Amino acid sequence: MTDDTMKRRRQFLGATATLVGLAGCTSSLPQSDNTTTPRSEPAQGDTRTGESGGSLSYASDETTGYGIDLQDNPILGSEDATVDIYYWTDYQCPFCNRFEQMTFPRLVDKQIQPGTVRFVVLELPNVGNASETAARMSKCVWRQVRDDNPGAFKRWHSTVFDEQEKPNTGWASKSNLLDITRSVDGVDAEAVQSCLKDEQGSLKSSVSGDINTGKESDISVTPGFILFNRESEKAGKIVGAQPYKRFESSIQKIQNA
Repeated sequence: MTDDTMKRRRQFLGATATLVGLAGCTSSLPQSDNTTTPRSEPAQGDTRTGESGGSLSYASDETTGYGIDLQDNPILGSEDATVDIYYWTDYQCPFCNRFEQMTFPRLVDKQIQPGTVRFVVLELPNVGNASETAARMSKCVWRQVRDDNPGAFKRWHSTVFDEQEKPNTGWASKSNLLDITRSVDGVDAEAVQSCLKDEQGSLKSSVSGDINTGKESDISVTPGFILFNRESEKAGKIVGAQPYKRFESSIQKIQNA
């Protein structure tokens, strides 16, 4: 990344309000037995499926105006959306699961499906060693499906969160994640396994790239989000499992920035 890009990012982040919550995972998260996965019931009006009209996923080799390389990162939403949301996640993070279960479906229905927001998934494995395994597997799944069946990634991503258990208890081992992968329509688990073995260098580099772009935006907690107006190049930040209303008001603020 160039110095100019870094300078622009600081200007973007300094130009709008930063919205920070406490409901997130950090690398100091207590291990296993002391952590409870907050599987709350979906709020009224939420749906787990979200994607109500066909696949919204697509692949791109673009680098965004914010400096995010989209080539190795799943995208959901319209190519012409005015607002990008960059989402740093950890498959072991219970607060990411809360976002996935309670907020994301409404975000899809109210903002992504109508074409207001384009949503990009990035990795920030910070809960435990298995988080890195899950992050690399996510990259392999996307590489396999991105050109011919990109919607399969969303099914895999949602299924892994549905199967989430307490952090660092073994559920996110490679073998168990491959078993979960075998249950997802449109994803070849054997090809994913080969990818994990044969593409170790590029997978490590890709995940590290996501981590570094998060650090450059002061994202150290999952779930973490940057909202970016693609026309005005203004940005803001949300950290933690925030309710949909927080996203709605922040998107409006970024649209008007």
